[in-house]
Amino acid sequence: GGSTPRSFGSPVRRHAPRRLCCGAMASTTMTLEELEEKVAELQRQNEVLGIENEMLADYLQRDADRAAGGDDADEAVSDLHSPVDKGKKAQQGRGGRQGQQRHARLPTSLTLEEKFRIANQEVEALTRDIEQTKKTSEQNLDILRALMEETDIRTAEVQRDAYEFRRDIVVGAENPRTGKTMAEKVLKYMEDKLTQKDMLINKLLMKNQAYKMSIKKAENALKSKQETGDDLQYIDFHQLQIENQQFVQRIEEANQELLDLKRRSGKTVKILNGMKKKLSGLTTEAKFLEDEIKERKAMLAKTEHDIVKVVEEKEVARKEHKRLRAQRQTPEMPKVVDYVTQKAEQYELEAQKRNWLRKVELAETAAKRTRAALRSGSLQQMM
Repeated sequence: GGSTPRSFGSPVRRHAPRRLCCGAMASTTMTLEELEEKVAELQRQNEVLGIENEMLADYLQRDADRAAGGDDADEAVSDLHSPVDKGKKAQQGRGGRQGQQRHARLPTSLTLEEKFRIANQEVEALTRDIEQTKKTSEQNLDILRALMEETDIRTAEVQRDAYEFRRDIVVGAENPRTGKTMAEKVLKYMEDKLTQKDMLINKLLMKNQAYKMSIKKAENALKSKQETGDDLQYIDFHQLQIENQQFVQRIEEANQELLDLKRRSGKTVKILNGMKKKLSGLTTEAKFLEDEIKERKAMLAKTEHDIVKVVEEKEVARKEHKRLRAQRQTPEMPKVVDYVTQKAEQYELEAQKRNWLRKVELAETAAKRTRAALRSGSLQQMM
């Protein structure tokens, strides 16, 4: 750069400044690219440092909470920076200027070992938190399952009580004459329910007393073992833990099987209630059909009686008609008045005959319909 002004008079070096300008532009372009790369690298480093700072802050906060004071957190920081603090302790005997220099040279980064140790402790803490969360979630899930099971049981009991109340009180306690519910049956039903509740309470009290006695017995046995010094060894304790896990697994399987059985029982009760309702409807329909069959049989008997009566009257009329025809064929000539009288009687008898024939046809039609209805009813009952 210093030799350039000296070469202005020289024609050979007259183009040298142009070449230098091109080289400067190229170097400027390369510098921009390098700056962009450096900025991206610095951003990545800042992100990594931000993550490390968050991890360090969590570690310091957890350590401070565990130590229940700020002094313990300062000790943790001093433990992390122990190599630097040793150098600071060596410089404590110097003057104020040295103290200012020492304060200016505080550590701003951690070593790889310290980062590794903090990361391991954070991973362990997160693992413990995850395990604790899993245990809490499992406990909450068990509680919710127990509540659902209790709700199903209560629902089944309420449905059963409602069905029994409808069967025994709403339908069974109704007076057929007045249509009102009889108070005696309602009182008896309530007394029976109260007796069942008292029996259940006594049963639960006895179970509670038995559980209390077993707990007291186990506490006394544990206390006696502690007093006599008969403590469990590690192997025995490990064996008991294994057995406990096996028993817990068996209990869970039994509880799952019991839950399945209860679900099946609930479905069976639901199906049984549906079948009972269907049976009640079919019983009512069968009773209605029986009453209708009785009415049809009575109507058929009456129709058959009318048919027999009509046939008898028809036979009497036929005989009378035959007799009259025989008299008409005799050589004796009747009188005109007798002829007119007999003709009027003939017309009247023929009208009666037509009426009875019409009645017989109607009765036969009704009898055919009744027989067809009886046959269809008997076929439906057989099906």
